[in-house]
Amino acid sequence: MQKACGLAICCLFIFGGSSISLNASPREFQNATVVSAEKYEPPTVLHRKVTDAPDPSYENDFNVSIRLNCVVYLGRYKSAFAYVPSVFAAGQSVEVSPGKTWLYVKVPGTGEVKLRIVRRDPVGGDSCKASH
Repeated sequence: MQKACGLAICCLFIFGGSSISLNASPREFQNATVVSAEKYEPPTVLHRKVTDAPDPSYENDFNVSIRLNCVVYLGRYKSAFAYVPSVFAAGQSVEVSPGKTWLYVKVPGTGEVKLRIVRRDPVGGDSCKASH
């Protein structure tokens, strides 16, 4: 009896969990345009003590600006080595899905890359005023 009950509970978790993951909605991507991509230069600290821990390594981080509708997202791309995908060139069209803290970008041959959103800047001008 206990084995049958345990087996039923186990099956419930296995099949119940798979049905939940099948119903999960995927991210929705929209077309956007890369504005710029440049190496991230962290602010320098002028007053340091010898006992302070060293700054975290930022030598392979890049700031990538992407315009989606009337907002320019500044995202931080972290690379293990000094490489930026070619899709991050200014003027390139990319597919993005903005989240609360991450901007997901489809990169051909790599899949999705996530950039930590550093800033969101509204775009002014007549084209944005007319659409809202």
